[in-house]
Amino acid sequence: MENKIIEKDENKNEEIEKIEGKEAKETKKVEESKEEIEKMLLRLRVSKGWTRLQLVEKLEDNRITEKTIKKWEYGLEYPDLNTIYKLSEIYRVPSNDFVTAKSNSYEKGIAGINKNVIRFISYALNVSFYVGTVITILIYVVALIGAFLFFLSAAYSI
Repeated sequence: MENKIIEKDENKNEEIEKIEGKEAKETKKVEESKEEIEKMLLRLRVSKGWTRLQLVEKLEDNRITEKTIKKWEYGLEYPDLNTIYKLSEIYRVPSNDFVTAKSNSYEKGIAGINKNVIRFISYALNVSFYVGTVITILIYVVALIGAFLFFLSAAYSI
């Protein structure tokens, strides 16, 4: 009787470990899906032990130089879709992962700029983050209207 209880407990522990393992893998997938392309490119190149020059040679594209790859890894530029396809073949990573990472980089960049502007306005005016957000939106709208009026006046003065 005791042996059966012990076996059941061991089976339950194994099941719990399997479930926890699956959850850990899913969590890792979710975390990786938020990876930006610049970090992904650097991680993949370094994990292979390649220099930027070696990657340039593997890409076999005259437009791509070491400097281009450095710009990608610093997030100053992003590879186009044709290059993403080549990178996915070289690294044996689905091209969809690269596209998702590129999208994450765009989102992070836009959100980062806006958050820094809102933080600055909130700090400078000593208001809450929410009020800073509203003020920032108003500033953007006024700037957009001002730019529109400027171009409109320039068009009529010609």
